Amino acid sequence: MGGLGAKVTIVGVGAVGSGIAFALAWGGLATELVLVDTDRRRAEGEAWDLDDAAAFIKPVHIYAADYPDSAGSRVVVFSAGQPRAVGQSRLELARTNLEVLKEGFPRVLRYCPDAVHLIVTSPVDIITFAANRLADIGDERVVGLGTVLDTSRFKRMLARHLRVDPRNVHAYVVGEHGDPVPLWSRVSVAGFHLDDYCREQGLPLPDRAELLKPMLSRADEIIGRKGLTQFAASIAVARIVEAVLRDERSVLTVSGMVEGVYGLEGPNCFSLPAVVDARGRHRPLPLALNEEEMTKLRETAAHLRQVHRELGIA
Repeated sequence: MGGLGAKVTIVGVGAVGSGIAFALAWGGLATELVLVDTDRRRAEGEAWDLDDAAAFIKPVHIYAADYPDSAGSRVVVFSAGQPRAVGQSRLELARTNLEVLKEGFPRVLRYCPDAVHLIVTSPVDIITFAANRLADIGDERVVGLGTVLDTSRFKRMLARHLRVDPRNVHAYVVGEHGDPVPLWSRVSVAGFHLDDYCREQGLPLPDRAELLKPMLSRADEIIGRKGLTQFAASIAVARIVEAVLRDERSVLTVSGMVEGVYGLEGPNCFSLPAVVDARGRHRPLPLALNEEEMTKLRETAAHLRQVHRELGIA
């Protein structure tokens, strides 16, 4: 098993990147944190701000640097790019952030060919697909944040209805981040299927449409109030980094290359439950899905392939 603590590079230390750095430092997950940004002064400020907490956190060397200093990183988090503005389409955002990826990703690949590369830049499934096209290091080691945060939101909403700790709810959200597919057929609590648990506890079955409304609108609501989503996404990224650094073999709904799973056409990138360890993301797990869930996944795959054609990355 991998040991706790390692060198991690974060490319792009705006609000989300700096939040990721904070989560990794506070969690004691890295012994060395390299912050790379086109705005070197901003990166220095973030590094110094975190470094001032040295007396309260586990030992970690945090510093601003350039791409050559990323060499030897076990994980590279690519979070460079623009956040989505209210009303902005994913296609518009993708065009902007594809240019950012084309500029920065080959540079970090040059110095970190053996790292696991975790893509956070939005829209994450499209950017993860493009990163896979740019890289020649194997599908396992280019991973996207995917629906890890969507899954957390789904569990939180279910837990409130079921009156249990969200950590005791076993559920997955798959597909495209921002337009996800909740797997209702796979929800379980303490070994009970969702319907059986509600019957056992005398609870009404959740109104699926009503339960999903706040989950699906959450990102837009947060963006409308504070300009971007930051903290939960940062913690979700730290959770994936932890699974890699500790070689955990955790099952997470990260995004990655999908071809042939469930008979879906490819190549494509979106989220399905998969084992994550020191090598990255393994082949997605073939869960038994119902026909409604399969139909939605096919629609997701077809939509993303169309977007790839429009962006010229198919």
